[in-house]
Amino acid sequence: MNMKSEMQSITIESVKQVVTCLCLDNDLALIDECHSIIFPTEAKRLECFAFAFCDKGCVKYNIDTIPQTVTAGNCIIVSAGQVIDDVWISDDYEGRVVFISQRYVQEVLTGMHGLSSIFLFSRLHPVFGMSREEARNILSFYLLIRQKISETDHRFRRDTVKALIQAFLYDAGNIFWNVYDAEEAKSTRNEEIFMHFIGLVEKHFKVERRVTWYALQLHMTPKHLSETIKKVSRQTPGEWIDNYVMLELRVLLKNSTLSIKEISERMHFPNQSFLGKYFKQHTGVSPKEYRNDL
Repeated sequence: MNMKSEMQSITIESVKQVVTCLCLDNDLALIDECHSIIFPTEAKRLECFAFAFCDKGCVKYNIDTIPQTVTAGNCIIVSAGQVIDDVWISDDYEGRVVFISQRYVQEVLTGMHGLSSIFLFSRLHPVFGMSREEARNILSFYLLIRQKISETDHRFRRDTVKALIQAFLYDAGNIFWNVYDAEEAKSTRNEEIFMHFIGLVEKHFKVERRVTWYALQLHMTPKHLSETIKKVSRQTPGEWIDNYVMLELRVLLKNSTLSIKEISERMHFPNQSFLGKYFKQHTGVSPKEYRNDL
């Protein structure tokens, strides 16, 4: 079993060192051909956001230990913090990748209603298909962004690229919402609650896993919180919390040298036995069995 004490990261800076790409400082990188050298077989944590589009062939890999398959006409979104490993790319693969730094995503998304949830939903549903027309539209945006990044003497180059990225995200967001038929979940207030809830979960899931605690922080009843989160995301608050906890447990078991007892302490479980029961309840196997099977 190949275990690592420290996991390497994928950043725009590291991408620029290993593959030819067109960049806007360290905020944006466009790659016309994605090679396995970007995502080697060992686990790496993404420290930026990635949009990939498959034109031909097939790619298989794990995101947060969950196997994913991308084929022609598919789009994939990988969010900052997610772990990628076990990449396999077919010989006939053709596709493009857009890497966006966390700082630039925050800058671009400022004032853009409804798009932040794309990155949250994509953690559970990272791959989705596109129609030929949708794929053509995405390609058009990609090529136009590429062109404007290349115009280094353009007085408003950065502002123009930002506007194009925003338009690109709106178009990609429309595809995403269509795929998951979430038109009924566009209530501004409900989205705000969902975003605040996810923000709390991301900060506190290692310590706090009670839905009642999150409802208290949001000044809501547990029932109201559950109904709201289910309406927006089709997942219950408890399922979102468990997803974050299980994601972290799988990553720690697979890619760290921490003992199961140490993982239990890091994740604030009462004891190792409690962790074992929790993990087996969600996977059907014990943490030790999961680690030994890797």
